[in-house]
Amino acid sequence: MIAFKPLVLLIGAAAAMMIVLAGLPAIIPIWNRRLDRYASRLVGAWAEIDEPMTLARARRLLAASTLVPFAVFTTVTAWPFGVCAAIAGAVAPRLWVKARRAAHRRTMDNQLVDVLVLMANAMRSGLTLVQALELAATESKRPIVRQLETVLQEIQLGQSIDRALMDLSNRVALPDLELAVHSIVTLRETGGNLSETFMTVANTIVERKKVEGKIASLTAQGLYQGYAMCAMPFVLGAMFFLIEPEYMGPMLGTGLGWAMWAAVIVLDLMGMWLVLKIVKVDV
Repeated sequence: MIAFKPLVLLIGAAAAMMIVLAGLPAIIPIWNRRLDRYASRLVGAWAEIDEPMTLARARRLLAASTLVPFAVFTTVTAWPFGVCAAIAGAVAPRLWVKARRAAHRRTMDNQLVDVLVLMANAMRSGLTLVQALELAATESKRPIVRQLETVLQEIQLGQSIDRALMDLSNRVALPDLELAVHSIVTLRETGGNLSETFMTVANTIVERKKVEGKIASLTAQGLYQGYAMCAMPFVLGAMFFLIEPEYMGPMLGTGLGWAMWAAVIVLDLMGMWLVLKIVKVDV
């Protein structure tokens, strides 16, 4: 009976391989469609932060970030860890691009005050609004300089100044920039001192950032406590698995154990969502 056990395992492995090979013609087109859709979204997100990314390169990045962790974790541990690693690898590029886009927006928001002050001083010295924009585009740095250059190009192609500035506001979607643009457009229609308006908007932005900094420092402790509490079950589970693998065996090798891990993940996500809702304060 024992002699037949390797033969049975070999037959089972061969049957599983045949099933996988038979299903590949149906799986590959679905995989390619999903990959193309996801890669197109990433390319669009990269374009928003002024970083070149081709569709082929995005496809290779997504395929590598999904398949490599799955193969590694499936080889060294078990297939459930491989599935989790593949999901994490698929989500990681999107989270990375989202973080880069948030950093890009923060940098542009921080540069806006300097641009407004520069334009206010330029207009006080007798320059027009277009000349002040050209000076700001010359003296500023990335990423905001790319947006100013786009505005100047639209104006040179015949677009009105107001329309070009409104397009800038819609394209960047920063509250401070929207405030500045609407102030400029309103004053150009009704008449007023643009240089004083620029300084007023710049001072308003600076004061609001001070309030946001105070709120962030007051809520940082609760936020990081939430991070620590949500990470604690997984850190302790990994420690117990390294120290005493047999003790953690039922948590990783039984249906009840996986159900408990699923409950931990759901409760962790709910707890982190509540923490973020509590510590988030809009200014």
